Amino acid sequence: MVGKLFMKLLSNWLRLGLFLLLSVVCLTTASAAVDQQWEWVVKELKTGRDAAVKSLSHQEKTILLATIALKSGDPDRALKLLLKAKRSKDPLVALLEAEAYRQQAIQAMRESGAGGMGRQERMLESAELNNGLGEAEARLNALMSNLRSVQGEPVDVLLPGTNMANVFMFDKARNRLFVFKPTRSDGLKKVTDEYVVTGSIEGDKKRRGDGKTPHGVYHFIQKLQGKKLASRYGPVAFPIDYPNELDVLHKKDGSGIWLHGYPMDVNRRPPQDTRGCFSLNNERLTNIGKHVRLHRSWVIVGNNFVFGQNQVKQKMLASVQRDIEAWRQDWASLNSEAYLSHYHKKFRSGKRDLRAWKAHKTKLNARKTFVEVDLADRTLMNEPNPWPEGEVVVAEFYQTYRSSNYEDQGRKRVYLARSNANQPWRILIEESLSQ
Repeated sequence: MVGKLFMKLLSNWLRLGLFLLLSVVCLTTASAAVDQQWEWVVKELKTGRDAAVKSLSHQEKTILLATIALKSGDPDRALKLLLKAKRSKDPLVALLEAEAYRQQAIQAMRESGAGGMGRQERMLESAELNNGLGEAEARLNALMSNLRSVQGEPVDVLLPGTNMANVFMFDKARNRLFVFKPTRSDGLKKVTDEYVVTGSIEGDKKRRGDGKTPHGVYHFIQKLQGKKLASRYGPVAFPIDYPNELDVLHKKDGSGIWLHGYPMDVNRRPPQDTRGCFSLNNERLTNIGKHVRLHRSWVIVGNNFVFGQNQVKQKMLASVQRDIEAWRQDWASLNSEAYLSHYHKKFRSGKRDLRAWKAHKTKLNARKTFVEVDLADRTLMNEPNPWPEGEVVVAEFYQTYRSSNYEDQGRKRVYLARSNANQPWRILIEESLSQ
């Protein structure tokens, strides 16, 4: 009887030992696979040769290395890295440390093999701190993206005119702000690349209070600071012109979308944490705010911007330039039918739809003997987001108009749309600008 009981216990211990051995092997193999995945990033952080790494502070490098250690299942390494960083009292460091201790506890439970620990292990696993550690994850993804693919000029900035001071590109998928400025050779130079916080709810803004950051092409139109700005928005804020005419056409509403800072007593924020605005660390916002030029700083908001594909960019630019020039020539020809063929069936200009616009322009042209139109200082931006009409491009230019009975000049903005690359661009919206 005793012999049978001993053999049963021995069998149970052998099965448990085999289970633990397999568990350790699986954990080690998985960790090694993850380590290989992150090996090149760790190497770049340690050597510091890449420009994307040179701009990082020692604290930032430590946070990124600790984040990689946690993703690789090595909480011991993460705690060693965070030991010196704790002196800064950075809340993100505290969160990383808590996550490391959580991982250590789970590993200890799995390695102990003690019975009755399943419930406690599940409780620890459910206490995952991913939401709080979202900033560390976003910063790591930003570095990887910068090291791998965010090279070259953005495809969406088709043509920078002299009236364009710079362009602020908010990439919601990457949680990054890219700022580019024109060069003398008609190219673009990257000014900065920053971690940015956006709306707490994913997707394009449609309704007031939905917590989403809008997708689109905009401009900064105001500067708020001092008594005009509550302390929860940081030292300065820059509202954009949301909703624009394209948003209004699609019945999107809401307002008050700003680039602003953190509350004065906050140093860290997770990637999705605003009611729809863009938010930067206060120190970085103060520096970057120096580049904002009201009405001349463009703002593009979208997901996963494309960089470095110059052939794609030039092909789209050529098609837009061709169709704008055809519109200008047909306008000057006084051939109303040819001129009006350049307008989209959903066209709007103020209160006029396409039918009213055709009647208005046909009546005006009948009274003229000649028309001259010049479109100077063109700025062309691709709208990187899908719209019901297909692709959309925003064009701004200085228009000089002269006819037999009327003269006018000023800045104009038009939105052009096409259903696919084989179709011509047609004017969806036309508006005169006051500034």
